Amino acid sequence: MSFFDEKQPAAILKHAIINQYIDPFVGKTGRYSLDNRVAVIDGYAGEGRYDSGDEASPALLIRKAHELRRINRTLESYFVESDPKPRAKLQQVIANEGQGLPVQLFAGSIEDHLENLLTLVKGIPLLAFLDPFGLMIPFETTANIFAQRPIQPPATELLINFNASGLRRMAGLLTSTKENRGRESSLARMDASCGGSWWQQVWLDHGDDRDAAEEAVVAGYAERLADSQRCGWWTTPVRNRASHKPVYHLVFLTRHADGFSEFGEALSRGLSRWREALHKDENADTLFGDEAAFKLSEQALAEGWVNEIERNLRRLLAEGKPFKIYSRYAEVYGGVAGQARETHLRAAWKRLYPDVTKTDSKGDLIKKVIEPA
Repeated sequence: MSFFDEKQPAAILKHAIINQYIDPFVGKTGRYSLDNRVAVIDGYAGEGRYDSGDEASPALLIRKAHELRRINRTLESYFVESDPKPRAKLQQVIANEGQGLPVQLFAGSIEDHLENLLTLVKGIPLLAFLDPFGLMIPFETTANIFAQRPIQPPATELLINFNASGLRRMAGLLTSTKENRGRESSLARMDASCGGSWWQQVWLDHGDDRDAAEEAVVAGYAERLADSQRCGWWTTPVRNRASHKPVYHLVFLTRHADGFSEFGEALSRGLSRWREALHKDENADTLFGDEAAFKLSEQALAEGWVNEIERNLRRLLAEGKPFKIYSRYAEVYGGVAGQARETHLRAAWKRLYPDVTKTDSKGDLIKKVIEPA
């Protein structure tokens, strides 16, 4: 069985996030772009479709490029794949589905082509998607994507797969007593990916709490990358089952508040799609596998999210000062950031108007100023 035989739940979440995020990213950034052009670089493109026929990221992006033409946006797709067999299959997907679209396929590694790709997309918005099967490209190479582009505009955003199993494997070398001839070279590769050896001490500082160590290393990586390039960052673990350890962590970086809030919306919808896939799989042979049962479970989750957002808004409004939601996004959403979205914020807000806030819950709430009553 190959990686591309069937889409796993972790891939369902990843692709659901991309599917939700591409529309607002291209729609907003392409509005003022030259000829309404927006670029996506898929640095580890793979076959394009799974053997089951399900979309992998290239087929998804090609479909989106067709759809976005309806709003006068040109989505340019740049695919990079080093393995000849997946690349040949992707070439066929492009031939079958990408007619009339600006699509280019490059043979080799993303490191081989990155300088040229950044030249090709100079001056237009860019979302770079780096989804390796193993370790990430060197930190300095990743940072260079931002470094070669102005702060704003055009928009520059990164979505990176931080391989969790690879991190755990490398971290195991730090405490292993077994002889390993490749130990130093392996750690050196991880150091290069993370931008230094700092991650080693972070991992060791957490002792036996390996889950906390993993989260701290991923957050440290994202924070260092974001700070070096003046970005905001968000990380989310991606699992094949809720009880499983993460397969990888998605690291998102953006320089714009809209990117941050729109990614939160896409993540929330992606998680719903992921939960639905798990529900159907885990309850396929039971009476609980129907759509009604899933909707009830989602309603229960939503009620909890609205309750938390309401508590957070009450606390913030009690300070007696107006504020914009996006400026205190993390405090407003609290522990449900990435799970809840604007519809849940609106529901919580309605509960507070007009007694706790004199601001109604109409319009774009993320950018709105909310005032105490």
